[in-house]
Amino acid sequence: MRVWTVHGRPASERKAPRVVLVRDGFSWGAFLFPTIWFLWNGLIALAAMHFALVALLGALLPVAAVPFALAGLQCFIGFEARNLQAWWLGLQGFRPEAVLVARDEDAAVLNLASFRPDLARVAAG
Repeated sequence: MRVWTVHGRPASERKAPRVVLVRDGFSWGAFLFPTIWFLWNGLIALAAMHFALVALLGALLPVAAVPFALAGLQCFIGFEARNLQAWWLGLQGFRPEAVLVARDEDAAVLNLASFRPDLARVAAG
């Protein structure tokens, strides 16, 4: 079973309501290809920061230390990518609404429908 956090943004005069489910846990995609993972999930500023940090590490550290620093950075991103995604959603006006346990995203939406049908309608639509 996986843990999902539900983040909702209420409707405003310019934007429709939106619900995003973020799976908690280690992200292999973010660990192996962080810049691509950030871009895929709409985290453009974090992709740019990752690119800049990698360039900075390459420029400032001795050549022998760069692979170890990058491996540590990749591990950190793998463990924290989902939290960074939730943090970024918070900056965009999303609020944490619920925590769900389900085997996949579809089951998580069904679980959400059982106690918050208003959010489930927005998530499914």
